[in-house]
Amino acid sequence: MNLRARHVFLVLAVAAAIAAAALLLTRQGRKPARTAPPASLADGHGLDASGRTKAERFAVEEALEAFKKEGLFLRAAEDGDAPESDEHRDLEDVYGVYHPFFVRGDLDGDGRLDFAQAFVEKGSGGPWFHVAVFFGTGDGSFQKPIWVERAISLAAGDLTIERSLLIVTPDLGLDPARRWRWEPAEKRFVDADEVSRRNDPADDDAPDETPDQRPRARV
Repeated sequence: MNLRARHVFLVLAVAAAIAAAALLLTRQGRKPARTAPPASLADGHGLDASGRTKAERFAVEEALEAFKKEGLFLRAAEDGDAPESDEHRDLEDVYGVYHPFFVRGDLDGDGRLDFAQAFVEKGSGGPWFHVAVFFGTGDGSFQKPIWVERAISLAAGDLTIERSLLIVTPDLGLDPARRWRWEPAEKRFVDADEVSRRNDPADDDAPDETPDQRPRARV
């Protein structure tokens, strides 16, 4: 290959590489947001199968030990606790990385990431799920869990966060979602829709959200 031919070949090769990179970036830009944890969470320790960081795993393990001392024998719900369903498969396609029983976000508005985790009650016939929130602290650790819902059916559903609301959907195909908001004055989670109806009775006439209209934001 002479010098001129080699030069033309290199120019074409570089142009092809640039075009391929542009196409890849375009496709990536079409992916749904929040398919992976923020870069700040990539602390070198890796994530477990349910997407939890080392600090989040430690908080869950500490909580399980505390539950055991109280006579409450639970385990953290894992992805495998969700049965195969079209709804779960659709969400896996949407998010790319999807964990039905674990989700993180800022639920108390302090700028720190919190997370919600579902637990499964051992030895029960349901199984029954319990949902708790772990608030983040300034040093990267987490406070003791605060219960949001206890002894509910959740295998066919999931947890998600929309802004500062924790959304619990017992069954993705059937049941409406329940939306929980942290109330600092009461130091507990309250039913956001019940509070809204109480403050504005006219909302009772508003049509319910359909399952397809539910906001779904995951981190």
